[in-house]
Amino acid sequence: MNKIDTQKNKNKDIKDIKENKDIKENKGNKGKKTVATLYDSPEGQIGSVLFGGHMHWGYWDESNSKDNFAQGSDKLSRIMINKTSITKGQRFIDIGCGFGLSGIRLAKAKGCRVDGITISKFQQESAMKTAKAEGLLDKVNFLHGDALNLPFDNDSFDGGWFFESIFHMNHSAALNEARRVLKSGSILTLTDLPLLSVSKNDNKFKEYVKKNIHSNFILVEHYPDLLNKSGFELIKIDDITSHVMPLLVSKLTEATLTYKKEIYKSIPNPEKSIDNWLYLFKYMSKNLGYIIVTAKKI
Repeated sequence: MNKIDTQKNKNKDIKDIKENKDIKENKGNKGKKTVATLYDSPEGQIGSVLFGGHMHWGYWDESNSKDNFAQGSDKLSRIMINKTSITKGQRFIDIGCGFGLSGIRLAKAKGCRVDGITISKFQQESAMKTAKAEGLLDKVNFLHGDALNLPFDNDSFDGGWFFESIFHMNHSAALNEARRVLKSGSILTLTDLPLLSVSKNDNKFKEYVKKNIHSNFILVEHYPDLLNKSGFELIKIDDITSHVMPLLVSKLTEATLTYKKEIYKSIPNPEKSIDNWLYLFKYMSKNLGYIIVTAKKI
């Protein structure tokens, strides 16, 4: 091989590396854009109405089995707040903050400073409006940005959570970025929807949720090793599947009837959207569990 051929091959290798890098970066950016599009859409925006200002599911037990979706969401929010070890004057990060209501309530309950981030511009603006209405702009701030590229220095926070958000991200990348901004010894709390063992090989379900809600779900048994490799020590996994999944579809059905007027006013094809939501929730409740994970940064 002569010198010219060698240089041509070298240039080709450099081009191939650059193209592969661009493809990976574009795929990542596309994923973020699709999640943002999902939550900025009319269907995504109505979630705040259905879930009582929250963007997460609910918790129901014998004491509140008759509660509606919004009340169940409130209860799950209180459970998460009680799971944190954050104290007055400390900083807390809410990664994938949704409409910010749980972060705002955390700041009020614990007296801490909360910084939240969401990929949805609509959610970020809504969260800031709520914070202003609550008179808490000195305690909370919500940013529009990328959870995998947090605009904060290393070791900035005393605690944090992913509240029903990590499955929209790459789990490993999200945990690594959380570790970067958390101080040593800080507690990270997260909720996740792990694949049930009967669904681990169900590629049809995996493709459906990937396509429709841009989510990737993992098995609960992956968490100890996943956390360890990301620099966290697993403290506890609470399985609350039985308090979330069984009533999911009936509570959503009730919410769509309660807020039928708002849905029909806000969404172009409301009947189709409602059918899609109910199908999705039924499909997810059959294939996923619900866990609360508590871990400590090593």
